Amino acid sequence: MDYKLDTWPTYAEHEWWRQWAIHHAGEFSLLAHWRHDPDEWQTLLREKLTDLLGLQHTERPIEIQLLGRKDSHSFSIQKLAFPADDGILIPAYVCVPHDNETPLPAVVLSHDADSSKEAMVGLLAEGDPEAAAGARLAAAGYVVCCLDRRGFGERPREDYSSDISDWAGRPEVAADAADLRASCDMLAQRPDVESRRIGITGIGRGVPAALYAAILHSGFYAIALCGYLSRYHALPLVADRGRRAALQELFAGTLPAGLLAYADFEDLACLLSPRPLCLYQRHEPALPLEPATDAARRITEGYALMCEKIKLTVEISEQHTDYPGRTVMDFLDDWLKLPVPAQPPPQD
Repeated sequence: MDYKLDTWPTYAEHEWWRQWAIHHAGEFSLLAHWRHDPDEWQTLLREKLTDLLGLQHTERPIEIQLLGRKDSHSFSIQKLAFPADDGILIPAYVCVPHDNETPLPAVVLSHDADSSKEAMVGLLAEGDPEAAAGARLAAAGYVVCCLDRRGFGERPREDYSSDISDWAGRPEVAADAADLRASCDMLAQRPDVESRRIGITGIGRGVPAALYAAILHSGFYAIALCGYLSRYHALPLVADRGRRAALQELFAGTLPAGLLAYADFEDLACLLSPRPLCLYQRHEPALPLEPATDAARRITEGYALMCEKIKLTVEISEQHTDYPGRTVMDFLDDWLKLPVPAQPPPQD
């Protein structure tokens, strides 16, 4: 009997996953299956994501504790604590520009894995404090909230906590997303914040929590995601072992179990439409560039399909700039400093 080599089955699981990544599209892939009805697609995928994350959201008054205050050059730093939806206290810094006679736009920051709220507002001795992301945003006229994500800074986590969280149906990234939503509600209560001009910026490993929080809470008006642009399907397709390992480390702990049966990163990003979205990816030598450009192309196509391309900003830079960078700052200025539309008169 003659055999053709191209018909032989493979015994390598990684090859099976490579073929899967090439041919598979999730049930709620906008571009593959739902071009005909993007409105229904948004409803169904948002419901599915809520189930996968184990998150429900009920607006509630946030009880805020003021723990301290410190003045910087152009803003003051308030240390606060307020409860998460599970009752655990969230420690945070809120930077408030001086001479704020009218309510200001606000930004919530979701930090990277090697950072903390102190680093975000420039309280660490290393480097220039004025160059910190939160400090630059406050100097530019924003009220800025920087909190420790769970497991960082003042929020230690035992080694078993992540497993318990997953077993309980609430992935740890979902708890971070819930904390960011609580931060939005907290800011909306403040008299110095324009509640209809609150944005969120995620950096690196802080992007997924920011993305999930914005998908599931309409209080975030503009969203900027820095340093996480890729596709989950790309992982088995990257041939270089070093870059594949870097990509796997980036994704680790950021996806709820079962997500890829339904959607990839571009679908999650398009769920934010019609709100403004900025995707900024600087050149990262350890990470492959192709998944970032592929994701950017797909997200652009998705926003265009929903007739919202004007609200999408995408930049993949060859420069080693600090996040959030000039592109993101300009994006936030364009969308969060716009005059708030007047409320329509009540209907009789």
